[in-house]
Amino acid sequence: MKQKLAALLLLWVIPFSGIAAAQDRIDDRVLAQIKAEGFQNSKAMETVGYLTDVFGGRLTNSQNLKNAKVWMRDKMVELGFQNVQIEPWGTWGQGWNLERFSVEMTAPTYDRLIAYPLAWSPSTNGVVSGEPVVVSIRSNADFAKYKGTLKGKIVMNGRVNFPTPESRKGDPIKRITDEDLAKKESATDPTKDADGGGTVSYQEEEKEWLESLARGREIVKFFKDEGVAALIQPSRSPNGVLSVQGNYEPDVNFNPPTFVISREQYSRIMRLTDRKIPVKMELSLQVRTESDGTGSNVVGEIIGSDPKLKDEVVMLGGHFDSWHSGTGAADNAAGCAAMVEALRILKALNLKPRRTIRVALWDGEEQDYYGSIGYVKKHFGDPMTIKLKPEHEKLSAYYNLDNGSGRIRGIYLQGNEATRSIFEDYFRPFAYLGAKTISTINTGGTDHMAFDAVGLPGFQFIQDPLDYNTRIHHTNLDVFESINEEDMKVNSVIIAAIAYQTAMRDEKMPRKQLPKPAEVK
Repeated sequence: MKQKLAALLLLWVIPFSGIAAAQDRIDDRVLAQIKAEGFQNSKAMETVGYLTDVFGGRLTNSQNLKNAKVWMRDKMVELGFQNVQIEPWGTWGQGWNLERFSVEMTAPTYDRLIAYPLAWSPSTNGVVSGEPVVVSIRSNADFAKYKGTLKGKIVMNGRVNFPTPESRKGDPIKRITDEDLAKKESATDPTKDADGGGTVSYQEEEKEWLESLARGREIVKFFKDEGVAALIQPSRSPNGVLSVQGNYEPDVNFNPPTFVISREQYSRIMRLTDRKIPVKMELSLQVRTESDGTGSNVVGEIIGSDPKLKDEVVMLGGHFDSWHSGTGAADNAAGCAAMVEALRILKALNLKPRRTIRVALWDGEEQDYYGSIGYVKKHFGDPMTIKLKPEHEKLSAYYNLDNGSGRIRGIYLQGNEATRSIFEDYFRPFAYLGAKTISTINTGGTDHMAFDAVGLPGFQFIQDPLDYNTRIHHTNLDVFESINEEDMKVNSVIIAAIAYQTAMRDEKMPRKQLPKPAEVK
């Protein structure tokens, strides 16, 4: 009550002062138009359906991804976006296209195994058959145990605990509780998440990632040098769900053919071998590779209308690539479709934002933010040296969506406390939809990190998890049916409204202090 009274008194005393709070409140008429267009005429699910059903999994540098980029570029042009292009960011890896495969157990009984190859596995020389051997190599300290014993073998790397009834229970759809949201909102340390865990900067995350890759490469190189016929890995997920990603090296010449099989079937084979009962497997893999590793992002925009501000930019984005065992629906056709839909809404209403609003759909996020980092380096500055470019001064904010199709419940500030009151105003009209939480917490793991790494206001939205983390993320269940249509509509409307308001402000969004350059050893 006191806060409301104080605000009313302030407005009465200085009704024509042009105070900052007034510029952050969206016009109710415009907001009503955005809601009507987004809720009643949404095209978001059409976009998700085309990306997933027509193009399938969009692995970085694959032909599927290239085809999807061309379609999305043409769709942006059709929607009336300006300066639409497929913009190269650099080169990385090898194009890998899955043509066909088969994984079967032929003895002691027949079983067609639930399986999928890791990306960048090479083709087999026809059908590979043999009796699998179970080993456990977790570091180079284990190499001596198996050196000289694995040539021509089908190797099962790792032992797993037998699935328990508890682990096999279904994964219910989950919404964030009010208690969880309150924890996020009451956080005071950006480096501590709601559960007490820590978050890291882009520079620290990159260091840990590269160290992890180096350890994995050592183990894969050992198997390759030993001449194994194939590697078999258990899925991390239970209930026949496959968690499938890629080899540590995006070059088929470096890797043996590697497959993930269901945890339950892996356990069965392991138990049979422990009982000394002969098991026989047959597997085959046919892939097509391309030497061109050029990466690119799909970019389009609505040019700003204010002569003084149109060179400044508000950016929306999500990663366009996906893993290959599913069709990349929740991760991340949903985020891309919501961002494109937000811009479509503004264009359909013929709104005239003062600043330019640009959407960018990133390449290579799953491998290490390659598309967004390449874009940031090209336009804004180097995240390691913090050497900045002139466009750095022109970006107001970057908004990212990449946690499935779950409803937006608020936003992570990445420790940028100067934006708190601004976002409180932005989210107030959506409190009735459950979107109202403003959290200082840093959240990582996706493309906003590239912007935050060079001191730009980069934000990721808080979303309901649904079943994203429990059974969809990086699995063969990441398909169109995993998408929540109503939440997609809500997300697109919220993003459209926030992007528009950010583009209409007199000032750019406040910034944090520039990060320090990374230490080079």
